[in-house]
Amino acid sequence: MPRLVKYKAQPTAAKAHQSTKVVRGFMGPVGNGKSVWAICELIRLAHCQAPNADGIRKSRWAIVRNTNPELRSTTLNTWKQWMPEEVCPITLSPMIIAKYNQPVGDGTWAEMEVYFLALDLDKDVRKLLSLELTGGFINEAREISFGVVKAMRERIGRYPALVDGYEDDETKGYKGPRDADGEYQPCTRKALLMDTNPPDDDHWWYQLAEEKCLRSTRPEQKAFAISETERVFDFFRGPSPLIKHEDGTYTPNPNAENIAHLPGGYDYYLDMIAGNTEDHVNVMVMGNYGHLATGKPVYPDYNDQLHCPKQGIVPLKGVPIALGWDFGLTPAVAIGQLTDLGQLLILDELVADPNGTMGVREFARDIVKPFLARHYGDYEIEFSFGDPAGSYRGESEAKSAIGILNDEYVMNDDGDIIQPLEMGFYTEPAPCGNNDMTIRLDAVKHFMGKIVSGGYPGYVLNVKCKMLRKGKLGGYKYKKLQVSGEDRYNLKPDKNEYSHVADAEQYLAIGYYRGLHNVGSDYDEDYEYQQDEEVGAGGY
Repeated sequence: MPRLVKYKAQPTAAKAHQSTKVVRGFMGPVGNGKSVWAICELIRLAHCQAPNADGIRKSRWAIVRNTNPELRSTTLNTWKQWMPEEVCPITLSPMIIAKYNQPVGDGTWAEMEVYFLALDLDKDVRKLLSLELTGGFINEAREISFGVVKAMRERIGRYPALVDGYEDDETKGYKGPRDADGEYQPCTRKALLMDTNPPDDDHWWYQLAEEKCLRSTRPEQKAFAISETERVFDFFRGPSPLIKHEDGTYTPNPNAENIAHLPGGYDYYLDMIAGNTEDHVNVMVMGNYGHLATGKPVYPDYNDQLHCPKQGIVPLKGVPIALGWDFGLTPAVAIGQLTDLGQLLILDELVADPNGTMGVREFARDIVKPFLARHYGDYEIEFSFGDPAGSYRGESEAKSAIGILNDEYVMNDDGDIIQPLEMGFYTEPAPCGNNDMTIRLDAVKHFMGKIVSGGYPGYVLNVKCKMLRKGKLGGYKYKKLQVSGEDRYNLKPDKNEYSHVADAEQYLAIGYYRGLHNVGSDYDEDYEYQQDEEVGAGGY
């Protein structure tokens, strides 16, 4: 007996269905029907695809999730709820593919293929490179890198093609679909659909949805980038299911959506509040932008109120600064000082765009050197330590990163003179053995875990160091292993957008931790530690 599946779009979903933009994103709290909207829209678009000469409406889609276990346990199960296997059979090997072939009602048939892919890393983008797609759906986009989004956009609108039966056929009286200029257009409605629970305000979703362009956009291109984002993207946000009051209590929001389809109605959300952190409730229940830690934090002793004063910190006059470097294609620098009390002050961070690629020469020349000149021109640089791997050749220039910083290479392979960086200081490999992670982490934890004279914390992070702060709050983490039994985690921190500057901070901390410094003695005696009544840390 065929099963009847009924769907009625909620108000926000209905607006998202009506949009004609190529890329559409739907953000909101857990349980508000985001994924169901995307699946039903994908099915609707398959039925709306123009038929070929044989009356077949061909389409091919990719549904993406960040990991294979989540793809199978969550995304695929939601698909099966709305596309029963009796009408849309699924094969699981060698990859997950669903095939749908059903009459539309006007004598034509919808022939639809759906590939389910796990694309949690940029290297996994190669899975997309051979696919010719009509469109796609990125499920839980906050867990997906922007590199995957770019790759998906390059693969959609490529199926069906003329060879799939979309050329004019006089014998059948068939005219192939065309665009406004009269050119063949077999794929009549390409689309990339995305849904997500709210990310934080550094995420590419926030940048595109709220700021209308990526922050890496050059100033002279910003106006054009904004206009193009508005032309191609459409973002929708579902309402919060609850209202939070000043006394900390929550009551149902009469404008909430999908409540009738949740077990217990509003209690579905009210029951989530007890025993959950404020950050978790803010993101998953209220549907607001915010940071939500997953995995096991690398620095569990970090206390944001204690270690990151809300008013920020300023460099101490007369005390040298030091630098820690991480290299690769997303280089980063951490800048700090050691006070005469033995406090490690993390003053600034410089991070290359995680969505792009930048060699160490460009990073040092265009970002680090100008920043140091503007903000630390009068400061002695006591030491500059980099990733020991930077001593080996491996940069895009086939030269070592540390050698590039130290102007060991002033001539390219063609014999042409390269403008030297002339950084004004010498960078050395950090003294951490064979890049021993335990030594590196212990260096930071040493300062974070101690209290110095006067009751001040031994580690103080400037509030403007956003990546380091979010890393300490859980972004820099040990990834949970997908194994049965008790929770187990990787032995090394996860490589993600927070790990680069976290590594740089470790190389900086090692210099102070191992006593490889010479604290300035001409410290400004007029500089006084200001004690915040709530935080009570030094160096403010």
